[in-house]
Amino acid sequence: MSAPTKKDVIIKYTSLVVLVLQNTSLVLFMKFAMSGSRAKFLKTITVFFGEVFKFIASIILVMLEEKSVFKGFYVIYDQFVNHYKDALKVLIPAGVYTVQNFLLYVAVGHLPSATFMVTYQLKILTTAIFTRLVLKRRLSNVQWLSLVALFAGIVMVQYDQKRSEDAEKEAKLAQIMTTLAPTQDMSALNSTVAAMLEEAKAESEGSSIIALLKQPSTLGFIAVLVACCLSGFAGIYFEKILKTSDVSIWVRNIQLALPSIFLGLLFAFVKDNDAIFGDGINPAVVWERMLVGFDWAVWVTVGISAFGGLVVAVVIKFADNILKAFATSFAIVLNCVLSYFLFDFKPSLLFVQGAALVIGAVFVYSLFPYRATNTHQPVAKSEEEALAQEMKDMPEKLDEDNNFKKV
Repeated sequence: MSAPTKKDVIIKYTSLVVLVLQNTSLVLFMKFAMSGSRAKFLKTITVFFGEVFKFIASIILVMLEEKSVFKGFYVIYDQFVNHYKDALKVLIPAGVYTVQNFLLYVAVGHLPSATFMVTYQLKILTTAIFTRLVLKRRLSNVQWLSLVALFAGIVMVQYDQKRSEDAEKEAKLAQIMTTLAPTQDMSALNSTVAAMLEEAKAESEGSSIIALLKQPSTLGFIAVLVACCLSGFAGIYFEKILKTSDVSIWVRNIQLALPSIFLGLLFAFVKDNDAIFGDGINPAVVWERMLVGFDWAVWVTVGISAFGGLVVAVVIKFADNILKAFATSFAIVLNCVLSYFLFDFKPSLLFVQGAALVIGAVFVYSLFPYRATNTHQPVAKSEEEALAQEMKDMPEKLDEDNNFKKV
């Protein structure tokens, strides 16, 4: 493998820094856009606009890659028209990513941003499972152990979140009792206590799925869990498409974004039908209702989300697994620190221990990939580098086999 150029090194580390900032800022802006007394916006519409932004950006990148507007449009036309069967392969991940992006908004809206960042690392586990099932790629024993540690760390973080919610309810009850008791308004006090006890009883009924889903942390965790499963499946499916063709990654992003735009809009029309068509089907009125609550924070969130998909593509090309693990871990730490100052997030000891376990598991999973032989290669070599080295050594191995046959 040829040594990386200075330009490649600069691109690699710049893309990793940008990835850290993108991961951190996206979650914080999503949380900020949905917090306080800000006007409510339709999450499905943000997913739609995110795909529109990604589609436009990918077209521009194809033009830059081909160094010609005409050539760029011809490449896009050729892949969509002359190779339409190949383009249809991305319909499945397009639909999956549309639902996943919506679920991420739901999760961030019901979980603290730091808790979401840690829990979302569960996608490593789901990706590993789909890697084994779809790509038939083996994992080392150390990697499986790291996935167990990852799951344990996430359980600790989620348990801490549930405990924090219970403590918050108890504190609220104590505050109400302290406020009402001196006024001798026993009827108001009794009704308040009775209402809170009724709510606690409903939440404790295991047979009541609706009551369970009303708990913010439960709904947030379910949204993250489903999003991680969808992310793992779509990511591996898309990787298989990329590795079985020589189509530019930017063209693939266009093929992915275009159906996602229509699927996202259809999803919005079905889920938020009343909110969008409440005043009829007049296009101007529908457009106005679609943009309700879209202030600068929402538009920045949409832009960061669309930009993130492009950054990940660059990181996949220029960085290795170790550096990506470092970027992910640093983003978690940075998000926790910023959440402390911006959203009054106070991590407990259990949260810190769970987050540390997750970060350690991410590093271990990247450091110890499966190796078919017991060669003493550096453990820091990524799967991409190992595959490239194997392809490089293949001609030499073929020559050795031919010489052996001649003898």
